[in-house]
Amino acid sequence: MKRYVTLFFMLLFSGTVFAQGHFSTSLHGTRSGKSHWYGKANNGFELFTNTPIEELGCKNCHGPTNADGTAWDANNPYPGPSCVDCHPTGDFSKDALKVDQCYSCHGRQATEAKKMKLPDVHRDAGMKCWDCHTADDMHGDADGTTYDSMLEDGAIDVDCVDCHNTQSQTLPDHSAYDPHGGKLHCAACHAKTVISCYNCHFESVKDAHVKRAKQPINDFVLLVNRQKDGKVYPASFQSLTYQGKAFVAFGPFTPHTIMKKGRTCDECHDNAVVKEYNATGKIRFATWNAGDSTLSWKHGVVPMPFDYTSSFRMDFLTYNGNPHDPAGPSKNWSAIGKDTWDGHQMFFATPLTARQMAKLGFDTTLTGTESRNNGPTPEGFDLQQNFPNPFTPKTTFSISLPRSTVVTLKIYNQLGIEAASVIDGVRLGKGLHRLSFNAGTLNQGVYLYVLRTPEFSASRKMVILE
Repeated sequence: MKRYVTLFFMLLFSGTVFAQGHFSTSLHGTRSGKSHWYGKANNGFELFTNTPIEELGCKNCHGPTNADGTAWDANNPYPGPSCVDCHPTGDFSKDALKVDQCYSCHGRQATEAKKMKLPDVHRDAGMKCWDCHTADDMHGDADGTTYDSMLEDGAIDVDCVDCHNTQSQTLPDHSAYDPHGGKLHCAACHAKTVISCYNCHFESVKDAHVKRAKQPINDFVLLVNRQKDGKVYPASFQSLTYQGKAFVAFGPFTPHTIMKKGRTCDECHDNAVVKEYNATGKIRFATWNAGDSTLSWKHGVVPMPFDYTSSFRMDFLTYNGNPHDPAGPSKNWSAIGKDTWDGHQMFFATPLTARQMAKLGFDTTLTGTESRNNGPTPEGFDLQQNFPNPFTPKTTFSISLPRSTVVTLKIYNQLGIEAASVIDGVRLGKGLHRLSFNAGTLNQGVYLYVLRTPEFSASRKMVILE
């Protein structure tokens, strides 16, 4: 018996050492996610602050204590990522782990569970983080692969179908009544809500190392196409302001707010957001109410349309107090006078296509794209003359891409001032793409439309009639 116990602990110990041997390349070890989103290299918010992430203290973020309960303070500076962030010294058993230690770094999950007290079928059943997430998720891949974000394909192993599948009889066979043909991820229907900490005040972060947002918000779900599997998936965002500049980053978001029963069709199809878009060409997601210093925002499902860079609107805010004020609820905020951003990102996801929008009830004559990727691959980049031209109020732009790339197409008046954005920093696949455009309230006259990719740029003139 003693020999078996000894063997068990040898195997347990060797497995732990093996898992921890890749910690330095794990996202817990590298903290690469923050740099990837914030850095200038990816058109992040650093472009507006000119402050490297190392000077913000974000790279070495940590909870209030280590797993032993020892607090970090000026006399006990944080030494950097290590096992003791999560594991008490010398005890690598699951019984020694504490969910609160996970929450000390994973703030959005803590907000879901502790501040907003949102229900989740897994959490309500007593499951812990490590009941789903694998050792590779937490300690790094055995082959030493490094990732830029936990949203990158391969960075997180676990998915719903690992447990919920017809073979294990833990999931009913949807094939007989799934009108989406498997194109929606489980979470698109079963996630009650995503969350966001609305409008980070970056002066507080930069000047005082204080994380300050107007407030956490929930009861909404953005829908995008997730790049890692091509399925419709929940998304959220982080909005920021600094010295009058506005920025927002969009990306897939895995909510821990899973419902047993999925959504009904009318929650997505032809819902209030779709109706607003069809009536106005816009989705006003968030509105600041100056009279009582409150924020209102869209509730329910918000499909992200292809032209979100021009149609998705949200009021950007700033904190009027001292950046060194303690963080907490406050009405000492005001709008900066912008409902569009000066810079933005959408990583690991793409907005819905015109075809998907049409299925949801969107009027895709307002904007949209049609892609032909099954024909011959174009030999080079090309921007064709818009048709019709002259026009009022609608026209179509056609662009050819010999390979997948990030595309921006904007319209400028004769003074060189940007008048409209057709698409802004959206990745399109190789092939021919037709982008429809509604001139809306633009004045009659001659305009220049400019196509930009990392490899190519071109421009042509067009005429809007009265």
